[in-house]
Amino acid sequence: MPSMNFAVLKQLSLISVSVSGEVIHGLLASCHALQSLYMSEVGAKGCLRIISPTLRSIGFRDGSIGITELVIEDAPHLVKLLIPYSCRQYDCVTIRVISAPKLEILGPFLPVLFRQLVSQGISPVSLSSSMRAAKVLALRSSGYELHAVLNILGWFPCLETLYVIFHPHKYHGIDTTNDPQYDPLHPIECLQNHLKNVVFKSFVGHEKQVNFARFFVLNAKVVNKIEFEHLDYKSESVAYQHRLLQVENRASRDAQFEFRSKPVRSDCDVNKHIHDMSMADPFRHCQNWVKV
Repeated sequence: MPSMNFAVLKQLSLISVSVSGEVIHGLLASCHALQSLYMSEVGAKGCLRIISPTLRSIGFRDGSIGITELVIEDAPHLVKLLIPYSCRQYDCVTIRVISAPKLEILGPFLPVLFRQLVSQGISPVSLSSSMRAAKVLALRSSGYELHAVLNILGWFPCLETLYVIFHPHKYHGIDTTNDPQYDPLHPIECLQNHLKNVVFKSFVGHEKQVNFARFFVLNAKVVNKIEFEHLDYKSESVAYQHRLLQVENRASRDAQFEFRSKPVRSDCDVNKHIHDMSMADPFRHCQNWVKV
């Protein structure tokens, strides 16, 4: 590999390229001012390791060929790890964070990604210690994986904002029956002390989604606002949703509930926020809602 030196390069996108992990390592080592890195459909073999003393934002779009694992090995200034929406159902690249002490914003992830971490022997205890800086998390869910999501939240003890992006398909073949069940005697720390905002996107109100959302209504002790997004909310349906969600029994008496209609063309494109470091919460700025 020829020697490289990019002294002032701040933004780098690798799109539809085939490259070895060694070249990626050498490329990052030669970028002395790099702040943001976006990788999409990258062809490489095995594990792809990220080591950078300057990176603040990483975006990785699944669909890459040959990559089995993306490892954030040493990124002391990393703040955002964004995974755009194209993750495949089962053939997902495992994403593992070893050292990123300032990582605050993650997602949107599938619960299966965290299941892969556990299957590789990653300790939830050590992971929760390393994720105490995380404040914003986005997850994709069919509404069937409540306990899987709750197990994930246990790894983010200081989480303040949670986005749940519902999608219509359950991941068939992913067995969740043996997932640990929520135990009120061992409460989740962020639900007790830190979680202030919960946003349910693409909420259509079927039974599984309602049960999913109701758990947070009844168990998030310090939440200030729970928001629901739908393509076409009618004012008369809001009172009905209040009854289903049992908002009168909410755990946080300060909690407010907002039901919003989303314009058809307001889909979130996480890609554009990978290189934009001015966005404190890229998932919030994706929204363009009309309050009901």
